[in-house]
Amino acid sequence: MALVIELRRGVSASRTGRKAGPHLTTGVLERIVVDDEFWTALERLGRHRLPTLADVDPYGDTTLHGEAVERMVRELEGSHRARLRGAEHEAIVTLLAWALRCRADRDLRIAFSGD
Repeated sequence: MALVIELRRGVSASRTGRKAGPHLTTGVLERIVVDDEFWTALERLGRHRLPTLADVDPYGDTTLHGEAVERMVRELEGSHRARLRGAEHEAIVTLLAWALRCRADRDLRIAFSGD
């Protein structure tokens, strides 16, 4: 069951009153496609320890931003990622890196699209 995970930039809704600066790219910035390694990683780390990722719909679309990303960062940082190997480890480490970027830039979000 393939899952497409994307780091996306949305359009900023903030108004500062200052002159517009350079336009940042909107849309998909990075993309990974995972199969069973994502779900296996969740099982190995414990779905109950990663409720934000456990709620991702394998057959639909889920987007995380704001507080949901904050929760995911806390959950992933508290997980035992050393239990993971290969593609499982890469998928989770990539998600954590993207989540940290989202935390620093509120216009970023992580989108999951299942098949």
